[in-house]
Amino acid sequence: MSTQDQHRTPLPCVLPWKALFIDERDGKLSAVPCCAHWINRNYGPLTESTSLEELWNGPGAQEIRRLMASGRQAEMCSPDCFWLKSGRFSEDALTVIPGPPSFEENQRLNNQEIRERKTVLQSRPMAIRLIPTLRCNIRCRMCHQDHSASLHIPDGFLADVQTMGPYIYDYQLHGGEVITSNRISEWASPEWFEANPQMRLSLITNATHIPPSTWQLLERVRVNYITVSVNAATPETYKYMSGGFDLFDEVIANVVALRELGRRHTLGRFDVFLSYVIMRCNYHEIPAFVHLANQLGLTVRPLLVEGDRLGESIFTDPPILDNVIAAVDEAVVLCCGESLQNMRRIQSELQHKVLNSRRSLSLTLLPR
Repeated sequence: MSTQDQHRTPLPCVLPWKALFIDERDGKLSAVPCCAHWINRNYGPLTESTSLEELWNGPGAQEIRRLMASGRQAEMCSPDCFWLKSGRFSEDALTVIPGPPSFEENQRLNNQEIRERKTVLQSRPMAIRLIPTLRCNIRCRMCHQDHSASLHIPDGFLADVQTMGPYIYDYQLHGGEVITSNRISEWASPEWFEANPQMRLSLITNATHIPPSTWQLLERVRVNYITVSVNAATPETYKYMSGGFDLFDEVIANVVALRELGRRHTLGRFDVFLSYVIMRCNYHEIPAFVHLANQLGLTVRPLLVEGDRLGESIFTDPPILDNVIAAVDEAVVLCCGESLQNMRRIQSELQHKVLNSRRSLSLTLLPR
């Protein structure tokens, strides 16, 4: 390590050097290095003719890496970003995950390029997320996606991604609802996973219906984790939240089945997480949801609602927000382990938003 490297401030986040995630907004696709609501820039749009290389080393990606390397992440990153706060993806946490020679060599090259603050990379992404469809079988109140849109990942881009198999560790599929699609075996081919033994599949699903063919696929691939979007602790709230679909019991039955698959999987155990978007129609059930997760032996991943679709914002009515904070405080007492960390993060985000809201109100009341 050079003297310059020794005195350089470690990067707070290396995801712009590690990840390429496809995000959807208003029916259009673009690439980002992390969760899109935590960053205000992207690598660039994904079109029918866009290649992975054009996104990975294009002007947008170079700018994001340059800003991060020069200590200007505040210009693009939300102060609420969990990864920035946790330090999980900081430069100090760099390591080499064991795997096949080409997988390890790519990581060593990538780590060196991070240390040298390269903006154009010879190394390949280790984490890739695709949103291959917006189709979904339920209509959650807070969801802004147009589930009738014919959005898809271009075949040429998917072929590019598949050539990255030797370098990928975490391969994520989001939707829409990908788990019910008859094309999931194209997006996550078992043969592709068998050829790349270090690769893991991560899924987000509503788990309302899991076809036999998908169960067979899940048996054959290595799974990193599966997150199930439940967003309710009772059938009544689930039916209202999901747009009238009375499927709560089916979801819980599938959660249990996924949990058991994760515990006995022949290619390696994996975790199942329960996701809960906190909004106006369900905030009162947060403690009950934690209790349900505890009974199932699973971890809670809470999120705060974005926007105000169908009046579901918790930030437009101060008394409601006070009630949300009280419910989260009650839920924290019931949590342990990773669920406790996740719920405390929500506590922190709520406190930060309330503080900013009061500060903004104070500024508007100042004499002019």
